[in-house]
Amino acid sequence: MTTRAYSQLYLNKSSRAVGNMLHDAVSEFGMKGTDFLERFIQSNVAKQIENGNPKYIAGKSGLELFLEVMEKTTGETYNTELIESYDRSDVYWVGWMLTHYQWYSNCTFKSILDTIPYDELIVLYKTLHEADIQKSYEVLDTHFSKSESKLKTARKHCGLTQEALANKSGVSLNTIRAYERKSKDLNKAQFDIVMRLAKALKCDVSELFEQETES
Repeated sequence: MTTRAYSQLYLNKSSRAVGNMLHDAVSEFGMKGTDFLERFIQSNVAKQIENGNPKYIAGKSGLELFLEVMEKTTGETYNTELIESYDRSDVYWVGWMLTHYQWYSNCTFKSILDTIPYDELIVLYKTLHEADIQKSYEVLDTHFSKSESKLKTARKHCGLTQEALANKSGVSLNTIRAYERKSKDLNKAQFDIVMRLAKALKCDVSELFEQETES
């Protein structure tokens, strides 16, 4: 069972705030969605939401999130009297859906966007924005299953099950599962863990690291 960072009770507020934040960036300030979402990740605001920080999932409006992202990534303070009033646009939906899927999957915002970028999420709006939320989860799950982690590829190449790799490497089964489904970032793992996995899989450490997306 997936352990999530915060209660579902806060999910609607959190997802609306991120949707409104993205709407402000793209529709009000003319930024490219891809560029702003990179700033969102770089600013550490994304991490605060991933970790379930109450200040971010329940205490800030979309506009406040936008302003914080811009201040942290540009060093400049934005003064705006923008009044938040949204029409649930495709841009809003992308932010809303990203937050729902991040909560559901426990994947980072970065790993989600590395797998299915902003421009592809926008395209999904027409077919998914009126569908049940579970349908959106299923579609994004499919994208992740097609984007296999390097750890999973190496494990399958060696003919090992997850359980066998856990026994051979001494790394816990739950940890291996998390790295394979990308809910945890193997690039940021303790080096000892990566070394043990590489030794068990008889490969070089570098072969297990996911390629960083260029900004």
